Amino acid sequence: MRVLVTCIALSATLFTTPTLAQDAEAGEDLFRRCASCHKIGEDAQNAVGPVLTGVIGRAAGSYEGYGYSRSMTAANEAGLVWSEETVFDYLENPTKYLRAVLDDPRARAKMSFKLRDEEDRRNVVAYLATFSTPMDEASAAEGETSVCVVNGSDETRLFAAESNGENRVTGTLAPGETLCSEGAGDGMVTVFEAPDHLEGCTRLVSAGGQDALLKYADFDRCAWTSNTN
Repeated sequence: MRVLVTCIALSATLFTTPTLAQDAEAGEDLFRRCASCHKIGEDAQNAVGPVLTGVIGRAAGSYEGYGYSRSMTAANEAGLVWSEETVFDYLENPTKYLRAVLDDPRARAKMSFKLRDEEDRRNVVAYLATFSTPMDEASAAEGETSVCVVNGSDETRLFAAESNGENRVTGTLAPGETLCSEGAGDGMVTVFEAPDHLEGCTRLVSAGGQDALLKYADFDRCAWTSNTN
């Protein structure tokens, strides 16, 4: 019988919105309700759900030793990375979120718990973020981080990534491969249907972030990890 995890399970991301961090202390209080399912902090081990230490910035379905669902494994293969934004969206309705990301109405999360309240979700995300390794402060201040794009589709396509409107890098990516800009700072990523096409699908990405193409469609209607919610 399938075990339904009834607490906050979070098994890397486009950052086009400001940080979601709110009240980490309030988030810690909320998280106590889920301590029997998830462990976090130093020496944490997998339980009913995977360890959540460092979950912000981690590829979905990738914590060593945990038995993920088929849908979460598919999300990993599609290039889903847990950012503050994607965790925030996932917590509202895990199964609905995975169905949108995977474009699969049969996808299902192990977790049945839904954290509907927006402020509660922001606070839990803020708490989880305290267990993630922060970016080097000097590098962050100087914007010394590139933007990346992941080919999460099932077809090989031409991609481009650039930061600050320059240092454009292009490459043909097979499914699962990643391309990052050589420059630093905010930028954009683009996918083209064919090498000789001048227009494609473009997404804005903040410094240090990445987005994953899930499915190509004409007229800039591609499905990306960031726009499937």
